[in-house]
Amino acid sequence: MQDVAPQLRGNLKSAVAETIALRILDGTYPPGTTLPTEVDLLADLGVSRTCLREALQTLVGKGLITSRPKHGTSVRPAVDWNYLDDQMLHWRRKVVPQHQILDELLSIRDLVEPEAAALSAEHASPQDLADLREALETMSSAAGGRTQATLDADVRFHRLLLAASGNALMSGLGACIENALRASIVVTSDPRITDPIALDQHRLVLEAVEAGDADRARAQMRKLIDMTRVLLQRARTLT
Repeated sequence: MQDVAPQLRGNLKSAVAETIALRILDGTYPPGTTLPTEVDLLADLGVSRTCLREALQTLVGKGLITSRPKHGTSVRPAVDWNYLDDQMLHWRRKVVPQHQILDELLSIRDLVEPEAAALSAEHASPQDLADLREALETMSSAAGGRTQATLDADVRFHRLLLAASGNALMSGLGACIENALRASIVVTSDPRITDPIALDQHRLVLEAVEAGDADRARAQMRKLIDMTRVLLQRARTLT
């Protein structure tokens, strides 16, 4: 029998990994329990043994499960899960209420981005500053409303700020921050709640970074995140 094309096999593996991950995240397979046997999972999911094993390895990499000889595959404690993994964030958004996800992501931003802005004020290179200025100008280019290009530029601005901090660990949180931004942007882009002052606040952050004023950069970024929090609260009143 001819093997499945690699791309299709990869897509199937991802689908199987997501199916099992969602069952773990929604409590169908709670922490500490043993997953159904391989035979049962194969019958349930209708995939090949190779596909299932590759999918399970994906979940091992996310910290969701562990496998031991003669003990089967069990769900690890929730404290061991890699919540900041990009795929994990995507999966959790399917089973956790949106407001909870947004609150969690905003809290991460609150912890990371003000310090990233302060460090950027101290360490940003001329190229970093030029890239940040370019992203801000793209954000400003929307005359009548936000476009995909301006939304992408907004995300890029924040990721560039993390990179400009000179801290590799902060820069490594870029995917998590991007998820937080894109999730909140979807909600706060509603014309009924959008705050045009937010763009000016981005500019104040950049001006502080350009001036090398760490304390001011930190404070301005906190104000920007607080503005997002207010917009999200406003959005909840409309739902």
